[in-house]
Amino acid sequence: MYFSPMPEIEEKKRKFTFLLLPSLFIALLWVVFGVEFLFSLDFAEYAVEPRTLNGLFGILVFPLIHGSIEHIAGNTVSLFVLLVTVRYIFPQLFFRVLLFSYFVPGIITWFIGRPAYHLGASGMIYTLVVFIFISGVIRVNRYLLALSMLVVFMYGSLFWGIFPLEEGISWEGHLGGAVTGFILALWYRNADPIDEVIEKEPDWDEDEDDDSVHDDWKNYPHPNDQNPHITYHYKPHSDDQKPDS
Repeated sequence: MYFSPMPEIEEKKRKFTFLLLPSLFIALLWVVFGVEFLFSLDFAEYAVEPRTLNGLFGILVFPLIHGSIEHIAGNTVSLFVLLVTVRYIFPQLFFRVLLFSYFVPGIITWFIGRPAYHLGASGMIYTLVVFIFISGVIRVNRYLLALSMLVVFMYGSLFWGIFPLEEGISWEGHLGGAVTGFILALWYRNADPIDEVIEKEPDWDEDEDDDSVHDDWKNYPHPNDQNPHITYHYKPHSDDQKPDS
């Protein structure tokens, strides 16, 4: 018999394709930052400027713009991990979640933000964190709930980022991302994740529903005689016994 490992290899390749799109998006962030750095440009003026006509263009590009190497480096790891998680767990929803997380936080920021330039992919991070967490909480699924607890452990401190506590931080973008993630989790609450995390019901065989299967114990021989004999023993109560003379 001739055995070919090709199906196995193709299956492994298919499983790891979920890394491709998140990697490409992260690469795009660094390309934009590299162009800005190498040519001494300032893309901040193209970011979201709330309630201005020029600021509307920023909705299209502000997640790609970062103010410093520390800014983009801090967002890179978290964004990659979260994108890979959504791409793997919810492959059918990935593109929709990616698009909403890219645009909607910027739209919300344009309406509620302070007069300043708002930029960076932090809004996307907040969208993905809240989407993953709420999706795990509202579904009766221990695997997704465990994932939610892991997200809380890793990114729980992000909660404070939706409040105006730190100067120079766009809490409006963070809040817009959190609201977006919450709405997405509720809207797609009935969308199925991958089969590996779906808790399936027991696969009962219909043929086994016959009562004869459940009555098989009656066919086993009795350990004693064919017609078992049952004997009851009686011991009188001490009050009923005659006293010794």
